Amino acid sequence: MVWGDVSRLRNGLVATALLAALGGWYAHLAMQKEVGWREYTSDPARYDGHPLTFPLWVVTRVVDAQHYEISKVVKDVPIEGDTTQLSVGDTVSVVADYSAARNIGVARIVEVHHLRPWKEGLGVAGVLTWLLVVPFLFRWRAGRVEERLDG
Repeated sequence: MVWGDVSRLRNGLVATALLAALGGWYAHLAMQKEVGWREYTSDPARYDGHPLTFPLWVVTRVVDAQHYEISKVVKDVPIEGDTTQLSVGDTVSVVADYSAARNIGVARIVEVHHLRPWKEGLGVAGVLTWLLVVPFLFRWRAGRVEERLDG
């Protein structure tokens, strides 16, 4: 039987290996595949005026009233745009056009995510709640995890 108790160790190992392979493949794509800023700066003339999208990047430097830098996978990407609402550490989503002459993204749309720290805190609270509640819902018996049915 494929999903029976006899093969549960094998199934768990296979599932773990597949999950690790998927994570490794994604990490490879995220770090090696040339997309967006890296691709545009490697051939500036080809991508002049093309749109760039930076979802949930962090402001790492405010240079002056019209220039700032954002980071995520690529560090310190220069952006030209209004900085009056920005501070270092803010999480922003930016849609910009690439300027080959100045090697900079010219911002068209900037959204500052003011509530992002609250969302992250809510996620941590959810994980902590789960860690506190799980011991009351499950137990370890005879080498296996089983649901507590004793109320």
